[in-house]
Amino acid sequence: MENKQSLKKFFILMATWLVSIMVIFAGSALYDKSQSSEYDDRAVPYINQIIPEISQWDPEKTRALIAPEVSATISEEKLTQVMGLFSRLGTLQEMAEPEFENLHLDQQTDIGKQTVVEYNIEAKYEHGDAVINLKLIDRGGSFEVYQFNVGSETLANE
Repeated sequence: MENKQSLKKFFILMATWLVSIMVIFAGSALYDKSQSSEYDDRAVPYINQIIPEISQWDPEKTRALIAPEVSATISEEKLTQVMGLFSRLGTLQEMAEPEFENLHLDQQTDIGKQTVVEYNIEAKYEHGDAVINLKLIDRGGSFEVYQFNVGSETLANE
């Protein structure tokens, strides 16, 4: 009889634990969705506008999109070198809908505390696929590029 009680307690604890885990995951998903929806209406059109510009791989056009205080920290040589590397992907063919990745509220950055919104964008280029990780500074109604990185097997294989 005592063994049945212990077994019953064990299953109740397991069920409680499983329900708790499911509630945590569901709550986390809802929280992420609420954060992304707050920014998607403004950020996604901006991203759809600037990714084709960045994908021209022109250092001057790209510099114009970067927040001035960030741009001031990037040398001409370094930006030209990075854009030259990314240009190996070729012409932008198409891009998927930007996916909200993260929100960094009042994040301490190298340019002070900023609200940074992070998106990932899958893109197809002339010479291969890539994932662009784009971090935007929220300027209270508009955005400026804080950082971006282009990840691609095409670039890794060269």
